[in-house]
Amino acid sequence: MARYTAAAIAGALGVLCGSCGGIPTANQPRSYLDQTTAATVTMVGRPLVFARERPNFAVHMRDYITLAAASIDRAGKIQLVLIAYFWTTFDPHARDDVRHPDELTLVADDRRVTLAKLNRSAHEAGIEERVNAPAVGSGPPVLYGVDLATLRFIGASRSLSAHTRSGDTELDYSVWDDQRAALSQWVREVGGH
Repeated sequence: MARYTAAAIAGALGVLCGSCGGIPTANQPRSYLDQTTAATVTMVGRPLVFARERPNFAVHMRDYITLAAASIDRAGKIQLVLIAYFWTTFDPHARDDVRHPDELTLVADDRRVTLAKLNRSAHEAGIEERVNAPAVGSGPPVLYGVDLATLRFIGASRSLSAHTRSGDTELDYSVWDDQRAALSQWVREVGGH
């Protein structure tokens, strides 16, 4: 009887563990049908976050860039974008008036990728929801056009940083929340392999 019970428990555990493959992980991309734009949006499970210290203003004060990859499918026409949020911890309201830089460049290993800003809003591109937006600040997202090969390279890179330029001012950002694994998972799902 004890042997039968142990075998039954082992079998039940095997069935439970086998079904765990269907449980979504935090890195898993998420898709939804945008009710306002009728576009199907597939977004990265977790965004990359870059930061730069601002000790001249306050202890632990930082400026951040949140970058989230997304695929926008509008009636079969697919566009890949990086959605950027520029925000800060300078004050309790995370300053909604943070200026968007003129230029955003990612440096992955030894390759510089200067991103092309799209001249339209997220809504115009097909995204009404604030995809992977930071918990603070409510500034509008900025969209950058990108291709799958570039995102695959960024996800597989060993080193990664971000750089902005506004006029003559250049700022360097380091990876704060490294979600290259989530980006790579998104690339595999969107790219079909």
